[in-house]
Amino acid sequence: MANPVSELQQRINKSIIELYSLELKADVHYTKVAKTDIAYSQSGTTITITLNSHGFSVGLILTLNFTTGNGIDGIYTIQTVATNTFTVTGTTSQSTSGNVSFNVNATMANPTVYLFHSGNNLKDKNDLIWQANTYSKMPVTSDGYLYSGKGKLPRPTLTFSNMLGVITALMQLVNQTTAFCDLQGAKIIRRRTMGRFLDAVNFPSSVNPYGTPDPSAELPQEIYFIERKVTENRDNVQFELVSTFDLIGVGAPKKLVTRADFPLVGTLQNA
Repeated sequence: MANPVSELQQRINKSIIELYSLELKADVHYTKVAKTDIAYSQSGTTITITLNSHGFSVGLILTLNFTTGNGIDGIYTIQTVATNTFTVTGTTSQSTSGNVSFNVNATMANPTVYLFHSGNNLKDKNDLIWQANTYSKMPVTSDGYLYSGKGKLPRPTLTFSNMLGVITALMQLVNQTTAFCDLQGAKIIRRRTMGRFLDAVNFPSSVNPYGTPDPSAELPQEIYFIERKVTENRDNVQFELVSTFDLIGVGAPKKLVTRADFPLVGTLQNA
């Protein structure tokens, strides 16, 4: 795979920044520990979650589902920790409270969410920061998102560089929970924003020269799931993706109705 050329490197405010998240499927790719109805409060953009003796560390990525209050569901990175609380950063400023639920890996050292970007920031050529989440620099490309308008849903392909064996190692890890699954069923979210909205920490002197950072400004997210591994070798690993609405191979009705079920099947009856 060729070296990635980040669109951010074009140095224009309308550069489209493409980001990917990969969320593992609980009890298929890892053994989950469910945390349900955990109290939280938000003041400004700081969300404080109270969980006694949680054992979490800064940098752990969680997928939070806010069941009450006005918290916004999504992917969050732990910013600070105390013995019984931890904080994450919200995308909008508000005052609210309620309960939140999420899953963590029973093996705490192993993440359940991975973030990737095919490029780096302009400050120190390091990982890109978006919505206070760190997207690791990784040669990754994807195509096939175009809708044809002919009734067939797109099946994009997602290709990672495997020169360092990162993706192979991840597949080996999840295969310990479900043999030969090779990340099948993992959730892929394609996210896009513009250079002018990126977090200021990505730029020299922590100032975005292209505009005003806005963590809520992004194009509609595109959500897919890994259907199968297309290829794996020392150079790259490619996956085929499907959407939740892709029902190829599923018939309707699910049950074949015969005359044993309804005598008039296959006949015409005058009213």
